Amino acid sequence: AEQSRMPKKGGRKTPPKISPAPMAAPASALAEHPAPITPEGLSSSELRISVSDPERHGTSAVNAFVDYKLHTTTDLPRFGARDFFVRRRYRDFVWLRERLCHAHPGCIVPPLPTSDSLLKDDRFSASFIQRRQAGLQLFLRRVAGHERLRESGDLQTFLEAKVWQLQTVKNATGAGGWLSSLLDGSVAEASLKHIQNTFSPKVPDEEAIERMRKFGASYAPVVAAAAAKHHAAVRAHADIAADLKQLSPALDMLAQSETELSLPLTHFAAALDSIKELHLARVHSEHVSGLSALLGFNTGMAAALNEVLANRDTALDAYQRGAAALDAATKERNRWREQQRRDTVGGADAAAAAPATVRGGMLGRLDELLHDPNKGSKVEARHKEAEAELAASKQRWEAISSSIHSEVDRFHRQTNADFSRGLREHISEQLAFQAAQQAQWGSLLSIVQGIETVPGTEPS
Repeated sequence: AEQSRMPKKGGRKTPPKISPAPMAAPASALAEHPAPITPEGLSSSELRISVSDPERHGTSAVNAFVDYKLHTTTDLPRFGARDFFVRRRYRDFVWLRERLCHAHPGCIVPPLPTSDSLLKDDRFSASFIQRRQAGLQLFLRRVAGHERLRESGDLQTFLEAKVWQLQTVKNATGAGGWLSSLLDGSVAEASLKHIQNTFSPKVPDEEAIERMRKFGASYAPVVAAAAAKHHAAVRAHADIAADLKQLSPALDMLAQSETELSLPLTHFAAALDSIKELHLARVHSEHVSGLSALLGFNTGMAAALNEVLANRDTALDAYQRGAAALDAATKERNRWREQQRRDTVGGADAAAAAPATVRGGMLGRLDELLHDPNKGSKVEARHKEAEAELAASKQRWEAISSSIHSEVDRFHRQTNADFSRGLREHISEQLAFQAAQQAQWGSLLSIVQGIETVPGTEPS
């Protein structure tokens, strides 16, 4: 259903909203404290975006989808209103990230939440939707906190456009990437090798780039492994909850067979049921905004960092190929001009060389190639095209190279800040989790201690 930009109040009736899964107080290492890095004097409060109110549309498992309400408040003058909202589905977020990566190849674009195959829950379940909602919220907050990404026209379209308007833009921007317009492998190998030799001496930042490359190559598998191991630890909470779910009713049955133990066993079963809920809440909190979510997000950030390094390599290769193409076009133009000079000097001899009659077939085609009256303009056009392509590829490579250092610095500072908060909050939540369990066991102990024992059966 289409949603237009409008004030927060009012609007059409909506389908029933998806109820969030129950959870304990969530960790806020990512969702509540995105720590945006903004240029000096620019407040991140100038662009605030929230993701809420998930709604399912359709009943078929194939065609059904969930969309989310994106509420934006901003003081930035380029937006048409200060307070407005739209509804977007996950594939719209995918389009936005692709456009940001395309327009800003030197920026580390935050990752989108992915489907966690290890959790194996339905994509329409409340827990899955809440995890995705938290990930989408984090993505938009990090984009809004980035001084270049926040200026993107695609971001503004994403936040403001009606559904049909956004779809029109998406259809229009579905063309191939920027490299599709560059030269293919038809450039002479000798020219390419000649130009590549001019790049062989290391540029001043090459050592720094190499350190980035080594870090990216090592960090990505390490953080992914940590995420997998922590996932296994969180999975243990789910396994304990599943076991307690079976044990609690078994104790209830036992309470019915022992009159004297009925009350303590009933309380014991109730306490185990409460502890089971604590474990389930811990699992849910971890995957929505806890350490598990933090590790998953940083796995995506590591991949995004390597994307930027790959973009730089691709841009450098395009720059080299563009230089090789210009070298080949320059040689072709020089040969043509030399031939023209010789023809001018030769005069009548050059005129006599032209065919006296028009021949057909393959010989006629050969005559056209050898004596094309438009050859000069074509040669000049190819040279100008090669110059333009070289200028474009050089500009892109230099843009990536000039931003990559600040992007990597941002990556390290934000990662450190995230983990500093995340680890502190993880420890605090673990302490709260343990305290809640101890409270359950403590209250149960006072009941169990009141059980009368048969004389002579006390422990020695």
